[in-house]
Amino acid sequence: MAWWTLAVLLLSLSIVCCAESIQEFTSSTLINNVVQDPLTGHIYVGAINAIYQLDSLLRQEKKVETGPKRDSRHCTPPIQSCHDAKMTDNTNKLLLVHPSNGSLIVCGSLFKGICSLRKLGSIDHLIYCNDSKGEKAYVVSSEETVSVVGVMSTFTKENDTFDVFVVGKGYGSQGNMKLISTRILQDFGNWDVFEDIVEAPAVQVTPFVKKYRHNFRYSFKESGFIYFLFTRTRGGLHNKNYTFISRLCEDDHHYYSYMELQLSCGPNNMYNKAQAAFVSSPGEELARNLSASGQYGQVRSQDKILFVVSSTDEDKPRSGLCMYPLRYINQRIMEIISACYTKNGKIGNKVAVDSPYTTSANLLYTLTKYKCSADFLPSPLASTPGFALAAQAVHTTRDLLMAVAVAVEAEHTVAFLGTSNGKVHLSSTPEVYRTVPGPSSGEAVNKHLLFDRNHRHLYVTTGKKVPSWEVDCISVAHGYPFCCRCTRKSDCRKAEEEKHWLWSPQNQCVEITSFQPPNLSCKKMQKVDINVASLPSIGGDDSLKCIFGNFESEAKMGDSKVTCDLPKVTEIPVTPKNKDFVQVATKIFVNDEVELASSYFTFYNCSAAARQAENTPCMSCVDSEWSCQWNTQEFICDDRDDSVGDHIIKHKEVRNECPVFENPTPSLIPVGYETSIEFTGKNLRVYEVKDFSSYLPHRMLMLLFLRSRDQFAYDEVRTVDVHFYIKDRKTHKKIDSKLNVTLYNCAVGREDCSLCKSADPMYSCVWCDKTKSCEYRKRCPSGERRRDCPNPEITDIIPQYGPLKGGISVTIKGSNLGIVKEDIESIRVAGEPCVHQEEKYFVSTSVVCEIGGVQQKQSGVVEVKVKGGKSGTSSVMFTYRDPRPERVQPNRGPRAGGTLITITGTDLETGTKDDVSITVGGVVCVTSPLKTTPSVQCLSSLLFGAVGVLSNGAPIAPAFHQYFNVCIYICCGSGRSHGLYSGVSLSLILPLQSEVEVKGENDTVMQFSSPTVNVTDGIASLRTYIVMDNIELELKPFDYHPDPTFEENQKRIVSENSIISVTGKGFAKAMTAQEAEAFVGDVSCGVSILHDDMLFLDWTQPTSCFKRPKRDTKSDLLELKIKFGHGQWIVGSVEYEKKIEASWTSPLDIIIPAVIAPMVGITIIIIIASVCCYRKQAEREYEKLRQQLENLEGSVRDRCKKEFTELMIEMEDHTADLSEPCIPFLDYKTYADRVFFLPFKDSASDVMITGKLDIPEARRATVMQALNQFLNLLNSKPFLLSFIRTLEGHPDFNAQSKGYFASLLTVALHGKLDYYTDIMRTLLLELMEQYARSKNPKLMLHRSETVVEKMLCNWMSICLYQFLKDSAGEPLYKLFKAVKHQVEKGPVDAVMKKAKYTLNDTDLLGDDVEYCTLTLQVLVHGEGPGVTLVKVLNCDTISQVTEKILEQVYKNVPYSQRPKMESVTLESAGQILSDLDLTSQKEGRWKRMNTLAHYDVRDNATLVLSRVLHPLQSYDQHQDRREVRNALLEEDKVFHLVQPAEEVDEVKSKRGNMKDKSMTKAITELYLMRLLSVKGTLQQFVDDFFRSVLCSSVGPPAVKYFFDFLDEQAQKHDNVDDQTIDIWKTSSLPLRFWVNILRNPHFIFDIHVNEVVDASLFVIVQTFMDACTKSERKLSRDSPNHKLLYAKEISTYKKMVEDYYKGIREMVPVSNQHMNTHLAKVSRSHKDKLSTQVALHQLYQYANKYYDVIITSFDEDPAAQNKQLALRLQQIVAVLENKVTDP
Repeated sequence: MAWWTLAVLLLSLSIVCCAESIQEFTSSTLINNVVQDPLTGHIYVGAINAIYQLDSLLRQEKKVETGPKRDSRHCTPPIQSCHDAKMTDNTNKLLLVHPSNGSLIVCGSLFKGICSLRKLGSIDHLIYCNDSKGEKAYVVSSEETVSVVGVMSTFTKENDTFDVFVVGKGYGSQGNMKLISTRILQDFGNWDVFEDIVEAPAVQVTPFVKKYRHNFRYSFKESGFIYFLFTRTRGGLHNKNYTFISRLCEDDHHYYSYMELQLSCGPNNMYNKAQAAFVSSPGEELARNLSASGQYGQVRSQDKILFVVSSTDEDKPRSGLCMYPLRYINQRIMEIISACYTKNGKIGNKVAVDSPYTTSANLLYTLTKYKCSADFLPSPLASTPGFALAAQAVHTTRDLLMAVAVAVEAEHTVAFLGTSNGKVHLSSTPEVYRTVPGPSSGEAVNKHLLFDRNHRHLYVTTGKKVPSWEVDCISVAHGYPFCCRCTRKSDCRKAEEEKHWLWSPQNQCVEITSFQPPNLSCKKMQKVDINVASLPSIGGDDSLKCIFGNFESEAKMGDSKVTCDLPKVTEIPVTPKNKDFVQVATKIFVNDEVELASSYFTFYNCSAAARQAENTPCMSCVDSEWSCQWNTQEFICDDRDDSVGDHIIKHKEVRNECPVFENPTPSLIPVGYETSIEFTGKNLRVYEVKDFSSYLPHRMLMLLFLRSRDQFAYDEVRTVDVHFYIKDRKTHKKIDSKLNVTLYNCAVGREDCSLCKSADPMYSCVWCDKTKSCEYRKRCPSGERRRDCPNPEITDIIPQYGPLKGGISVTIKGSNLGIVKEDIESIRVAGEPCVHQEEKYFVSTSVVCEIGGVQQKQSGVVEVKVKGGKSGTSSVMFTYRDPRPERVQPNRGPRAGGTLITITGTDLETGTKDDVSITVGGVVCVTSPLKTTPSVQCLSSLLFGAVGVLSNGAPIAPAFHQYFNVCIYICCGSGRSHGLYSGVSLSLILPLQSEVEVKGENDTVMQFSSPTVNVTDGIASLRTYIVMDNIELELKPFDYHPDPTFEENQKRIVSENSIISVTGKGFAKAMTAQEAEAFVGDVSCGVSILHDDMLFLDWTQPTSCFKRPKRDTKSDLLELKIKFGHGQWIVGSVEYEKKIEASWTSPLDIIIPAVIAPMVGITIIIIIASVCCYRKQAEREYEKLRQQLENLEGSVRDRCKKEFTELMIEMEDHTADLSEPCIPFLDYKTYADRVFFLPFKDSASDVMITGKLDIPEARRATVMQALNQFLNLLNSKPFLLSFIRTLEGHPDFNAQSKGYFASLLTVALHGKLDYYTDIMRTLLLELMEQYARSKNPKLMLHRSETVVEKMLCNWMSICLYQFLKDSAGEPLYKLFKAVKHQVEKGPVDAVMKKAKYTLNDTDLLGDDVEYCTLTLQVLVHGEGPGVTLVKVLNCDTISQVTEKILEQVYKNVPYSQRPKMESVTLESAGQILSDLDLTSQKEGRWKRMNTLAHYDVRDNATLVLSRVLHPLQSYDQHQDRREVRNALLEEDKVFHLVQPAEEVDEVKSKRGNMKDKSMTKAITELYLMRLLSVKGTLQQFVDDFFRSVLCSSVGPPAVKYFFDFLDEQAQKHDNVDDQTIDIWKTSSLPLRFWVNILRNPHFIFDIHVNEVVDASLFVIVQTFMDACTKSERKLSRDSPNHKLLYAKEISTYKKMVEDYYKGIREMVPVSNQHMNTHLAKVSRSHKDKLSTQVALHQLYQYANKYYDVIITSFDEDPAAQNKQLALRLQQIVAVLENKVTDP
């Protein structure tokens, strides 16, 4: 977008800029509207409860208070008679200037949104206001959130023209729903002031306003048209906002010309929600560039451009600025209208016309009566999304843009953008001149941003302030087009002269480019030439000067340069320490006011340059970047001059010209021995007659000649580097010196003979017997120098105790333990050999060896022998013994670890910390240092199991330590929280360091009250933690939410059966109905239903809630109080209904009514009977029908109420029953077999599942050898590729065969997964090339129709197995258990496979089934007296009960290891229970399956579960039962809960009337609310599983590797776009692997999935597939129920998928080497687990079946011929087919 010429100035709000130029007005309340009188320049401000009149300088002239006043939204004005009225604020909704008659239109929120007229210039003068005209005078809305805009216009009727204003109003729940209305400003005929004079039903009907939720942002009038800019939805289930502009003819009296056009801003309409707009001319420069773009045709400078700032629909929105020429808008509107007339609403065979405000399908009807070209239409039209007017965003930001104003100056266009905060990030194009801080902090700029009449000031509106800025001040010294160096171009007297007025984007600013000379010595004075770019000419009447710091000098102008005098030496600042120059700020001024340019000039100091290197001052001087020279006579560095001589060394001469001393010999000096040092000198000719002195640094002067090591100041180190230099003896000046020597001390760090002898020979160190120390060789007489070292001395052994089995390291400390590791000849510990560990040897001081094992406890010394026949023995004993751990405390802790475990026993200090290994369930427990106390401590790690103390890798004695997992389930909100817990030291920690004590903790549940948080801002960022031991767990999902807000409840009169509802916001964010409390007076009431915006008090217990006050109560009003957690709110008052009580004071009160009442009653009856005799028969039939309809209505109402109650109850159910001690993961082989082979036909008996090959034993060895040769052949890439291609080319090789073949290949090559991956990549490249050449590459990987597609599926299954076990498996298992638990909680029809609680509407039990829950005591025969409690339903069949019993009794046993249904019987009171027997009830031809209710099994009954002991007996018994069952089935039809509908109808036709229960078939749709109930209960489990699968932070490397492979290959094909790549990724992973696992959880778990559970899983699978699909599918009433069920969540899931793909892209790339290493590790970890030989044998069957075709393909392939592939295959076939003699 570089061709835009648009300057952008953003107004943010942090500090004040140019404060002297800012005028500001402040309101006491929030400002709603700001307008300007174009004639006088007055500013009018509409605020809450006030209207202000300001002058152009924002000085307040008048103020009128408009509120608060008594009002009620529920009452019709006038308000005097309204009892519910209260003082209400008046929000200004609309403010318009009507200059032609000098009035101000003011519309507020009071009194249903009426308006008033006030006099311009004197707003305290009220012209008109009337609140008694009724609904026709309600112009705006009484709701604060409803948007209103308006524009002045005129209206002509019968040759009379009068002023009107046209109003656009958004959706609100109160008042009229007119989208567009035209309001008259005078009484005319039957019209009253402010009455709507246009009736346009199409845009003024209630349903459409509510449907689309318009939000008006801007309105304007141009060239006979009125335009409205607004956002709205597209109706239906779409909640996304879109920007529209509507247009109608100004003289259209019926709105027939009303037309809507969608505006699109940014790529893919990213910025879809308009915030503000402005209409302006573009200026010559912008118009020229817009025309050049070719997008909008010819744009002229006098045309109008609509500038719109729009944002995204996000919590943290981004914003953009877009431009739309009005000419282009009108052109697109005409195209849409024309298409409606002539092209059946289509443009280019695409539907372009929409009719959002009518239900009629006839869009082609035309009214020829009206002649406004093609503008007038019978119903308003709109563009379809495909024909929205698109524009690119010329400026974008991550902040929210709220306002825009545009001005044109000097043919250039400048946009002023207001933001919502003070931090703005700007793009580089278009030109951004400046971000200007606003007048206040923390307030957003609203949409009212306008200029004064002369465009000299900009008025900005924030919350309560209106500041005014001079546009000159905004940009002084920034090259902004409103400014030259003096003011605006129009006011700049020399603007037309060259370089006097600069346009920043096109010309270089005035700036200093260089100085001549570029720098100068601080000791000199001279003039300087300053080169200036874009230097303007200076006239004779202008002055020019230079400022250097505080020094000023006159300046003279030359050709592009300015000449000035530099400061005096005394005026130059001091050179800073450690630097040799100083920079002085330099500025050029014109006329003492305008700063022309600025920079910095450098003054250098040669003396300081010499000080930069202390020991080489000459070199530092002449090598500096300044013009310095060195004087060897004076020893000074000075400015370079013309002096010559040998004593002068010029700048930048060869460094060797400086006199210097170097090369000291020797460079190693021993301490304590006098040593002479020789060194060389260079360039010393100037010092031939001089004497020199050598110096070392202070404190080091004497060290060179010290004789005693006791005085060595640096004896803590072995060597010290010393630098010394040479001085002139007379002048004491330094001469450059590079003399460095090293002092060393032999005694330091060499305390014994061996250490001394190990010293580097260059130090000449010897062991001196006389001093018993290491000395320099010449300091020790030759007779005192020891040749051999004394015997080794052992001072300590670590450890002193070791296990009997040995295997630990013993460290022997001492001295003279050899010089090198080879000196150690042998080591014995307690008389046993000890193996020397040479890599751990330390010279002389330490020897490490590994002890061997002994048979029994024993002790002894340690002996070490070294070369030379010397040995040493320890005085410390070493003991062999075994530790005996006896107790573990505590005996359980969290699975996450962090528990400090203490193990007590005897002899536990055996070995060292490194020798002791403590494991918990096979995972290492971090050991603390061993102590002398009889205990060992360790810190537990992640896992569960038993504790074992090991020494040398072998367990010594196990002590069981049970571990549990810590799972936090949040069941409550801000009041209380619950979770599974085990462990100690638990507390709740927030960032504010609030702590709460956990009460009532046990093994499974902990309960605590959440702490009060006194935070108003940033509450969403608060995080809650549970600290247990030293493990910190974040409490998720647990969030703090702002306190709820309540709408004030009006006084209510209630009876004992009334329902009390309370409205507000934020109720359900952090509380449940069980936690919320309500009080009427001091009496507690339960909260039955709680929504986020409404709650209902429990009316089912009226006696407790609506308790009457005593008779002497002074007031009948009682406070209605709501309590959430620690907070409570009084939301209104309640008054009980007063009943008139009879007064029994006279007998006449009884007698008179008793006599008169019957007489009157009889008379009335006679009259009514007479009248009824004359009624027609039709009226009686009508009454009968009405009664039937009322009965049906009541029945439906009762059903809905019941279903709704069940929904609310089920949503609060806990899932505590879902806890499992462990997850029954399948082993890898079973997992692989099920994933690879179960999907195929007859897979259960497949040889790959059974693993059995029918091979004679005599030939087995030969066959196995041949199969290994066949495997070698498969490992040949040319063979395998040719093998696969040949098979796939054969017509008999169908899709199922390809999949089975690929699975066999996966098993056969599992040992070389890297090779398998290479084959897969090669085949994928071929497949990709094939699809890339096709018309639709998106279809690749869509199905498994090729070998490689199934190979990819298997590859993903292999690579993600560990991820399933570590991450995704647990949430998947919990989801399965939750679905199973929910399904089995209600009745399940065993025959029809339908359930009361399910997610699948096709399997929904659409009848009311009476049932109750029973708790059975189950005794398992032969397994002890223990009783298991099992919950069942009395309507369950015997098989269903048996299944539930097996599930509960064997819940810790995998499903495959449990007893089968056929192997057990169930008895009750000695009677064997079965589904069908001779006692089964019959209903005609139908027989009902037996249930517990049939056998009259009661709650707490005892049932016996027995196993059949003898197989033969079992067969006979089951055979008898099966024969009886089959006979019963042949005789009758069987049902469980519900008969099929057709059979019920048949029975009804034969039997006539039946009971009410079966008289009318249930309306299935009424039961769909159960789907919502189940969905709400399972929602958290579904979300957890989706999150675990779509989490890129722990994504397996295989996913990143494969996705990168797709990205890399896609770039090589032009017709593969980003959408296609996403489809490939979705098809390769989510739809290929995760859908398979989610639909078949028994592939990974040892479980059984019944049909009803599978039906619910199918709905979740469909939801997952929809989330992974890019296409948006519009939902309607005809959409499948499962799609409607998750319609709300699908957008969230799609965002998760999008973020997942984004996260994978941002992961660190996985190289081929890394992937191959990972695959090799997988191969090794599952080596020999799969049936490789069986797979090879099956693969050979394919080779044998297609033998001829394969051999032919090899013969035709030269590469195959070279490798003799055909011959090798023939040899293998010959062996396997037994066509050769066995060897």
